[in-house]
Amino acid sequence: MQINDNIHGFTVTRMTPAPNSGSELIEMKHDKTGARLIWLKNDGENKLFSVAFRTPPKDDTGIFHILEHSVLGGSKKYPVKEPFLELMKGTMNTFLNAMTYPDKTVFPVSSRNDTDFMNLTKVYLDAVFDPAIYYNPNIFYQEGWHIEMRSKSDKPVYKGVVFNEMKGAMSSIYSRIETELMNVLFPDTCYRFESGGLPEHITDLTYEQFIEGHKTYYHPSNSYIFLDGPIDIDPVLELIDGEYLSRFDKRDTDTSIPFQKTIAPTVKKCYYEISQDEDDKNHTYLVTGKVLGSWEEREKVTAASILAEALTGSNDAPLKRAILDTGLCLDASLEVSDGVLQPFGFLCISNTDEESCAKLKETVRNTAAKLCNDGIDRELLRAAINRLEFKFRAGKEPRGLTRNTDALSAWLYGGDPLCYLELGEVYDSLRSKLDTDYFEKLLHEWFLEDSGMAEVYMLPSRTYGEEQKAAEEKRLADVMSSLACEEIDVIIEQNKKLDEWQKSVDTPEQLATMPHLALSEVSEDPLAFETHEANCNGVTVLRHPASDKGIAAVNLYFSLADCTEQELSAAAAISELYGSLPTSKSSAAEIQRRVTGLLGSISYNVNVFSAKGVKDKCKPFLSIKARFLEKNTAEALSLISEIITDTQFNDNAAICELLKQADDDFKHHIMSNGHSYSMNRVRASLSAESAVTELVSGYEGYKRLHSALNAPEKLIDYIKSLSKRVVCSARLTASITDGGDVSIEPLISALPVGTASACEEMSFTLDIPERQGVIIPSGISYTAMAFPDNSADTAVRNVLFRALSLEYLWNEVRVKGGAYGTGAMMTPAREQAFYSYRDPSPKSTIETFRKAADFTDEYCSNDPDITQYIISSIAKDEPLYSDGNKSIKADGFWFRGISYEERKDIKKNMLKVTPKQLAEAAEKLRNCGNICVFGNEAALQGLDLTVDTLA
Repeated sequence: MQINDNIHGFTVTRMTPAPNSGSELIEMKHDKTGARLIWLKNDGENKLFSVAFRTPPKDDTGIFHILEHSVLGGSKKYPVKEPFLELMKGTMNTFLNAMTYPDKTVFPVSSRNDTDFMNLTKVYLDAVFDPAIYYNPNIFYQEGWHIEMRSKSDKPVYKGVVFNEMKGAMSSIYSRIETELMNVLFPDTCYRFESGGLPEHITDLTYEQFIEGHKTYYHPSNSYIFLDGPIDIDPVLELIDGEYLSRFDKRDTDTSIPFQKTIAPTVKKCYYEISQDEDDKNHTYLVTGKVLGSWEEREKVTAASILAEALTGSNDAPLKRAILDTGLCLDASLEVSDGVLQPFGFLCISNTDEESCAKLKETVRNTAAKLCNDGIDRELLRAAINRLEFKFRAGKEPRGLTRNTDALSAWLYGGDPLCYLELGEVYDSLRSKLDTDYFEKLLHEWFLEDSGMAEVYMLPSRTYGEEQKAAEEKRLADVMSSLACEEIDVIIEQNKKLDEWQKSVDTPEQLATMPHLALSEVSEDPLAFETHEANCNGVTVLRHPASDKGIAAVNLYFSLADCTEQELSAAAAISELYGSLPTSKSSAAEIQRRVTGLLGSISYNVNVFSAKGVKDKCKPFLSIKARFLEKNTAEALSLISEIITDTQFNDNAAICELLKQADDDFKHHIMSNGHSYSMNRVRASLSAESAVTELVSGYEGYKRLHSALNAPEKLIDYIKSLSKRVVCSARLTASITDGGDVSIEPLISALPVGTASACEEMSFTLDIPERQGVIIPSGISYTAMAFPDNSADTAVRNVLFRALSLEYLWNEVRVKGGAYGTGAMMTPAREQAFYSYRDPSPKSTIETFRKAADFTDEYCSNDPDITQYIISSIAKDEPLYSDGNKSIKADGFWFRGISYEERKDIKKNMLKVTPKQLAEAAEKLRNCGNICVFGNEAALQGLDLTVDTLA
């Protein structure tokens, strides 16, 4: 291939190295339509295809979000109800999704398998260029919105997948903050609108506007096609041109995005919902933001992220410390939002009061002025540069997807796609600027120049949720009162047609159009997780080879098997404190600076494992996981050792400050991820492993921490004694992933020998209500149900749960019920639960969960072809792993005693599962276990639950 070559209608316009990603960038343009294409050619294991469209919204109806959902609901060549679902069922994809951004919509797919990659690409191309939305409006009504009303006596309600998704999204304070801030910063451009759609405006979108949106924006002339990996390029280009682009002519639709002129200083006050019994004191959020510049100023945008890390990356970072020392708030963070035409930065100060905001703003301004005058600590900036560069170079999986996003950060605006792919030189340049006042000038512009500054106040309200609900009901009542009888009849008929379509089944002929892998194309061999067991000074060390050259990962596991319930809670609290408190040698600020500069990442948590088949006992560990450059091994291990052996837990005020921040983060995470917490809750009755997991990281963990902070002295005493007792070599199992040269001996030698745990496993139970409801301030719910009988064969259950997720729950809970998400899940300990996500109807969802065995019995009675569920269940267990995540997975197998041979047997058996086996295994789901629902008070009524309130 050479520049100016013409390949299937594409002309090669550029070929250049992309060394930061180990790739060659090949840029092409489609002659007939002007479609843009780039290929990052490399020797990675994964292949990615993506097509993106520039989609700047003109209102808050969420048209492009609804289109993103809807085009994957059937197409010309693939006339099934949901090709996206069929791809989930029958492919070995490593990524399958679509995303709506503030100014673009992206459709990426990837796979390791060549045939699978082509199949995925074919279906996605047909979806975006030939969707069924033109002749099937039911797709719009299901995915977007409709008025549910089946007779004139019914009470009408708004329903729709995106409608409910955005109700959940807008219940998140942090989603609201960014939406409201962009509305102020960009009053004259597309960024003032919520591209996902606001629930109160989604219902303004008509089917005709929806169709016109596709006609206008989903055209090859407005497309950005991205390929990544070791791709056989000729058949891919032949497919794209021959089947799709060649049918179109070039079009000059204007999708450009104008630059926002600098705004005058602007203040906006908004409200968000808190619980009825929640104190509104210390619940205000103050957000100050400013446009940082253009996407072209990549060095400035990167420098802003470095400033954010340096100034607020820890409690003792200079700006954050000054803010916290006022005693007027709980937390503060600087954020940079990029990937848009004009990146912006903002400071978010949380849990304050409106009357305190003037003092906080004064503190921010004075601190920024002092830092500008005195200079920012160069070692702090250097550490922040190191941390951000590590993240950039290490990447995350799927790496092709990250590269796609980075390329679009300039490409979408007419820039060089390499702009944000090749940031290595930017970090070098910024290091050279440490000898200048570059960072101080940027800080001055950001905080000391009023022009362009936006302020958003998010104020708590106990009535906001009810007001939103009442406003929605009034909007709908106004609509209904304006309709003639004939128009109401049309709505009833529309619901009838929607019901019929949702209940309809794809014909064999329709299903035959979908490309699928054959079982013969799936290897019987599972992914290999190479582990070599060694011994160092009496400590078991697990060694794993690294594929990332020059990057090492170290995982440390200290046994907690002989700990009490209170000590386990203390271990969870310790995880929030390590790295944020001083040692006898170093201040907290110095520790945090060294962590930022030396470690690409470090995390502290409690991990729990159990041996296969064992329910009544488990092995809990205090875990430390770190990644760093191999060349920094000595310093990195010395730092880790200092943190875990010498952290000083004697400053109660600093400890309480950190734990209160953790408590608040915990609370907001529960509100946004209620499905995870409801599943943890219902599984806690099934085994010791799940009970401990619930205690340290579930809703129970939140309750214990929140309660302990009322009188924290006892918890702090447990923290002090536990840290001395458990961090010792006698309790340690270590894991290393590297190129083979890293020695962990210096770290082990630095640990006290201590005393081994009195037992290797512990028994543990929690007393939890069988039917629990937790009231959260949200317009939407999250539901889970456990199934205690897990005696069926593991291979069969793997396939069964995938089939139930994609055949039964998807149709009943998502399609018909309107929930944004649902599924059947098994933990690594093989415990079982169903869940729903952003669910408007938890009561009907629970009934659906109960009928899973009935469905399976009927479904399997016809001896269906279940090949696709076998393939899908295997693919689910074989995602792409970074070295760090691969080592964590391998460690888990080792602790559970699961060998490669056992995993191979399970996979071989999965490839042979029959419908009869599925039906037999499903019979065990008739024994329903605990139920938990997180939702608003109205959603929990009539469910016979023991009700708690998120405090």
